[in-house]
Amino acid sequence: MWSVIFTFIGVVLIIYLSYLASKYIGTGLNKSSSSRYMRLVDQITMGQDRHIAIVQVSGKYLLLGITGSQINVLSEIQDEELFPLTPEGEDGGVKAPDFRALLDKLGDMGKKRR
Repeated sequence: MWSVIFTFIGVVLIIYLSYLASKYIGTGLNKSSSSRYMRLVDQITMGQDRHIAIVQVSGKYLLLGITGSQINVLSEIQDEELFPLTPEGEDGGVKAPDFRALLDKLGDMGKKRR
C-alpha cells in the first residue's frame, strides 16, 4: 500500500518539476531571441521549410526569403510601402459565413427530410 502512495507522490513530483523546468527554459529562449538592433516584423510560411519574412534592421525593412539551407534578401521595402492588410471580410473581401446561420440552415434541412 505504501509503495503505491510513494509512487503516486513521485509521479506528481516529476510532473511538477517538468512543468517548472519547461517554464523556465521557455522564458530563457524568449530572452535570447530578442535583439536590440533588429526585429522580425512579420513572417508567412510558403511551404515546408520555406518562409518569407520582413525584418527591420536600423530603420530599413528587408524582405527575406528563408529556406532550410539559405537566406536571401529579396527586396528592401520603404517605410511608406509597408502597411497592414485588411482582414478578409472587410472592404469587399470574402466574408466568412456566420456559424450560427450555418447551424440554422442545417437544422432546416433536417426538418425538410422528415
